[in-house]
Amino acid sequence: MNQAQFVSKVSGLLTVIAFLFPVFGETATETQEFLKVGKIKSVVLKEGQFVEAVIPAKVVKGHHIQANPATLPNLIATEITLDNLQGIQAQKPVYPKSKPWKLVSAGKTIETYDGDIEFKVGLSAQGLKPGKYQIKGSVRYQACNDKNCFFPTSAALTIPVTVVK
Repeated sequence: MNQAQFVSKVSGLLTVIAFLFPVFGETATETQEFLKVGKIKSVVLKEGQFVEAVIPAKVVKGHHIQANPATLPNLIATEITLDNLQGIQAQKPVYPKSKPWKLVSAGKTIETYDGDIEFKVGLSAQGLKPGKYQIKGSVRYQACNDKNCFFPTSAALTIPVTVVK
């Protein structure tokens, strides 16, 4: 690596650090809740048919969370994960349409979510007895405002499922 490449890489790293930690003393050191998962309506599943579960959420006013996929490789994308429940198959989550947010310190625009949003995931049942089940999971995200980015955290979610014949 020549000197120009090294300076370019260090400059890029410093830009990222400036975005994530603009003033070290102001960087959040405690986990806070910036995303609230709303009430998820029960999903009725028939053997082998995919049904879409809708996961409503709200980003706290004055903040945004990173989109999925994240705009830059160093940003932490919002991600839905569901615990494995024998007999339930989940498709890849569908993330909401992102909104551009101007990253002033780096002169770039990044894709984010803010306000009211919805995540969706297709579910189907295979070999489960009729009855009520719950799929547990979480939304992992990193929230930021115009001054700080906060430590990544997760919001718990539960999808109520009713399996019918």
